[in-house]
Amino acid sequence: MQSAAVPAGYGQAAPRPLERPQLHVVSGEGRQADQGVSPAFMTVMKVFCALVMLFCIVGFARVAIAGATAQIMNANATLTETLDEGRDQSSSLEVMHSVYSSPSRVRDLAAGTLGMVEADRSVTVDLSASSSPAADADAPTDAQSE
Repeated sequence: MQSAAVPAGYGQAAPRPLERPQLHVVSGEGRQADQGVSPAFMTVMKVFCALVMLFCIVGFARVAIAGATAQIMNANATLTETLDEGRDQSSSLEVMHSVYSSPSRVRDLAAGTLGMVEADRSVTVDLSASSSPAADADAPTDAQSE
């Protein structure tokens, strides 16, 4: 006695959902598989690092040599300037020496400024002939001869 109407499709089986492919787990190394590096890559990296280090060492050596060269050149320039100044001073002193030691200048300076005159006569004492004190006592002195 069913008086109520049965909706359509009520007695039919519900549609089945589409079947999904099954998931299969494959065992492996997982994250550790990415950590392995090929020996060829490591060789290339070692060679690259060695070349970079060699480049840096050569660069530092060039800078050190250039700095030492510049320092030596500055020292040489300073020494050259000092030598030139010494030569100039030496030539100036030679000129002054020749001017101040000139006999005519000395004579003029002595006569004009100091009022000196040349001696009329000169006395020469020869000590080579007398070697004993007795001979010196017998010889006349300049004071006695005048």
